[in-house]
Amino acid sequence: MTFFSNFKKKPKPEVIPTDSVKAIADGILFEDAFFLKWGSDIEDEKKYTKKEYRADRLIYHWGERSILNGLNLYFKTICWNHKQHGDTRSFESIDFVSEESEVEVIFENTKEHLIGIFGEPKLEEDVKQGDIALEWKVKAVKTSLNLFHKERKKVHFEIGWWV
Repeated sequence: MTFFSNFKKKPKPEVIPTDSVKAIADGILFEDAFFLKWGSDIEDEKKYTKKEYRADRLIYHWGERSILNGLNLYFKTICWNHKQHGDTRSFESIDFVSEESEVEVIFENTKEHLIGIFGEPKLEEDVKQGDIALEWKVKAVKTSLNLFHKERKKVHFEIGWWV
């Protein structure tokens, strides 16, 4: 230990938010587990439950988690190879997809939960197809909820950091 080592700045401990709604501008607070900051390297702390390799992407599974004051769904993050730079896998979004028979119930429950938090969404509706797209924006974070009626009914929920 040298004389000058006493003057080095000590790293500040990371402050983990306790309110997942307020934290959304900075990252996702998985309420039952941990906080993940937007733009951080997913591989740094390896908090995912499973990693799935595909030819054009890597899929990180977070498992069934609670976010945004109790919204409990199975989340994952897709890192497309053509969008990532080098070996870094940047945390830019989480999403949930379901094609189960209960998609309309999942859609309605998720919609009501999000309206209670963010207020009324921007709405786009394709009357011909029956598709519904809802969107909320908080700073550089976009939250979207979609209901598709093409070959099979599908619900897609995504929160993403778009910088």
